[in-house]
Amino acid sequence: MDGVRVKEIRPVATSTGYLTEIFREEWELDSEPVGQVFQRTLYPGAVTGWHAHAVTTDRLFCCVGSVRISLFDGRKASPTFGAIWHKIIGPLRPAVVIIPPGIWHGVVSLGAETAVLLNLVDKAYAYDQPDHWRLPPDTDHIPYRLV
Repeated sequence: MDGVRVKEIRPVATSTGYLTEIFREEWELDSEPVGQVFQRTLYPGAVTGWHAHAVTTDRLFCCVGSVRISLFDGRKASPTFGAIWHKIIGPLRPAVVIIPPGIWHGVVSLGAETAVLLNLVDKAYAYDQPDHWRLPPDTDHIPYRLV
């Protein structure tokens, strides 16, 4: 999907477990700064619903459990307008998924454990003017239902 990037990450085994890098500037995933990092927990089977941003870039990483990230390109000027894309990530398949502004995205928690999703956004959340458009997971405006 145009503008979406995925950085597959290889965990490093140590004598006490493993280490997984989440973000390195030298990966050059995008040219945007990290403006805020937040954590979201999703109970088993939880669905976030669809949302998109006008100006914010999301960088998603699942550090506990596993999730399916689904994207819909609703940008009319995009060469991939109308495309649907999915990626399953978690500790067994670690990756950072970079989602540019204008891409609708939703997340479903998979498996029997609570998932923990980190987001390293380029712009901190503005409480007085949120950069969020929201649609329910079963909306008719997107040709894929998250539920």
